[in-house]
Amino acid sequence: CLQYGYLQNLTYDNIFNTPCAQNQYAPLSSLDTSSKFTFVGLGNSTRCSVLLQERLNESVCTSTTCSFNNVYQPKPISASLKFIAISAWYTTFQNLAPNVSLSPDQDGNFNFSKVNFSQIKAAINAICNQPWSDQLPPKDQYRPFLCFNSMYHWTLLEYGYSMNDTNLRNFQIVKKINSNDIGWTLGFMINQTNTISAEFRPTRLITQSEFAGLLFLCLLVLIASAIISGLAVRFCARRQGY
Repeated sequence: CLQYGYLQNLTYDNIFNTPCAQNQYAPLSSLDTSSKFTFVGLGNSTRCSVLLQERLNESVCTSTTCSFNNVYQPKPISASLKFIAISAWYTTFQNLAPNVSLSPDQDGNFNFSKVNFSQIKAAINAICNQPWSDQLPPKDQYRPFLCFNSMYHWTLLEYGYSMNDTNLRNFQIVKKINSNDIGWTLGFMINQTNTISAEFRPTRLITQSEFAGLLFLCLLVLIASAIISGLAVRFCARRQGY
């Protein structure tokens, strides 16, 4: 899935100490922790697509219909539903768009009402097969991974979520909504807070017992205020009677 002719050198830690590999894939005992690995890009879009489809496991489904990995999803998807993609989808497709002959609108958004999957696949194939040596300096450090990222996104849509040319008409990859930039930062921060260890999380500003005590005091103040107000009204009424 790497661009044709691109060489990527990775260390032992780069591969086996990543979150996806830890506790999932045990490294071979014959490998030394100082080992280095070189991956050679073949740009084989057909093989890349097959490998990605194999990872969208649809063999197990405990619901009536699933997308992949036993996640429920209604099928077929209604043609009236609208879908939007943001963040990495936008960055990736922005680099792929020239090969699809698709231009963004005034807000920078991409609309697929006149595009089909065949055109997208042809563009991805062209990207994957383009030799890395043909890239003129300065070379974009993310360009070698455009083949994989594009293939993953569109394989996910077609085979993971069962989208087709009809549904694609209601699909958009957006940069702005109502002239406001759409990004991933809020979702990222919310997700990251879940990974903070309990020992580093701030303590509660108030405990349950303290809250109960404050609530009880507030009730006492309200009751006392009501009694005082009643006595004041009664006192004023008596004075007016005199």
